[in-house]
Amino acid sequence: MDVQGYKLVRWRVWLCRLVTVLTLGLPPVLFHWCPRLGVLVRCRACPQALADILVLRDSFGQQHVVHILTEEMEEGSHDLMGPQEDADSRDTVQLYKEEKTLLRYYLFEGLRYIWLHKKGAFCPVSVLSEDWTCKDLHNFKKGLSPLEQSFRRQLYGTNLIDVPVKSYMKLLVEEVLNPFYVFQVFSVILWMCDNYYLYASIIVVISFISIGVSLYETRKQSITLSNMARLVTRVTIRRNSGAEDCVSSDELVPGDCLLIPQEGLLLPCDAVLLTGECLVNESMLTGKPVTDLSDAHAEPWHYDINSLKTQQMGPIWT
Repeated sequence: MDVQGYKLVRWRVWLCRLVTVLTLGLPPVLFHWCPRLGVLVRCRACPQALADILVLRDSFGQQHVVHILTEEMEEGSHDLMGPQEDADSRDTVQLYKEEKTLLRYYLFEGLRYIWLHKKGAFCPVSVLSEDWTCKDLHNFKKGLSPLEQSFRRQLYGTNLIDVPVKSYMKLLVEEVLNPFYVFQVFSVILWMCDNYYLYASIIVVISFISIGVSLYETRKQSITLSNMARLVTRVTIRRNSGAEDCVSSDELVPGDCLLIPQEGLLLPCDAVLLTGECLVNESMLTGKPVTDLSDAHAEPWHYDINSLKTQQMGPIWT
């Protein structure tokens, strides 16, 4: 995926606002149809490390515009991201120890990409755990402390597939700005100027009915998809103090040690079985009617997230 960084230029932004007022909102309409044009007009090209906006080109050649988000990290959380500064700047960092580490990231297609200084690029947050070995995973059996879990939740985000549901007003604006309806508006104006009031009225009524049906169906499908993708349940995890704590599944982070009860549970995340045996029902994912028996992994095994995807969100019995 090709990534280009752009930084907002203040005087260009204000000039666009002035032109928007003078042209009665024409630039926002053009930028809605062609987001890259809005970036080129308001921004200048820059390295990704300094960018406010990124233009992504996927494997199909389509371009997407994403905004960089920033968040202050708590002291100690930057250790999870590895060394973020080179040797030449360590003295400067020591002079400003009170300043918190700034996490820069963006969200694209449901994934979080964070800026890693040592790689000089935005990388999927999963890259932080791609080198874990079986030995590393077994070290997590003792559990995480509440502070460690807070650090990781801030870095990895919420353990939840959140499908956004747009409001009717936002859907209405997006639907009205469709080039087809813009053409309809100019057609109605032209027909009214030629005294074709009947034809213009019929087109207006049909357009309103079409927009209303489209808004209803789109929002209904979004709500259905959001409810299907959202899975929140209560799970039991082990703390590093040895205590067991019952938390919501959306608070889970990589490294948490889950305890599977005798009656089983719906697994709300990718997981590795460290001790014991369990039956995994994958029928809701693969359609297979036969359950699989999973055993604890041996030491030579190497962590690969792709090998765990079939164990996500499936009922498990011990």
